[in-house]
Amino acid sequence: MKFIYFSFFFFLVSSCNQEPKAVDTTIIETTKEEQKITKEDIEKIKYVEYLLSADSQNAVSTWQKYQDLSTNIDLLKNANFSFFKDEEAIFKTFINDFKAETPATIKSPAIDSRITVLETKLLKLHDSANLDNIDKKVVLKDIKDLLVAFTNLNLQINKKLEFESQVIEKPY
Repeated sequence: MKFIYFSFFFFLVSSCNQEPKAVDTTIIETTKEEQKITKEDIEKIKYVEYLLSADSQNAVSTWQKYQDLSTNIDLLKNANFSFFKDEEAIFKTFINDFKAETPATIKSPAIDSRITVLETKLLKLHDSANLDNIDKKVVLKDIKDLLVAFTNLNLQINKKLEFESQVIEKPY
């Protein structure tokens, strides 16, 4: 019985004397570098991009918030997330101004719904871009969703102005 107590005591004392193991920091640094989103990652995203027609460009030329968003989308394609890392209050003010300043020439329920979808995707990417522990795949999916929402807004603006420019004679 004494032998069992002695061996247990010896085991306890010998295991307490071990030094803590050093953590390999190169693994952590490599993981952070792997999680960084690059321009090449964004270029690999597959989606159909619609540009504005000449009439549509004229219609949105006075819509300053659209121009700002378009510029920031182009910066996003180059992996510049500075717009999406703004403070939340500033970001929400931008979105509210974007919706409020929609020109009357392109205002319609279809455009409003595309703007609402775009607003949702902007807020989602804003949240993802400001988190440090989020997976790269999730952020890339949010980027793709935003790019698709923006291009769908462009497509809807083109469709609306194209439909309005058609002269359809109705039979009597």
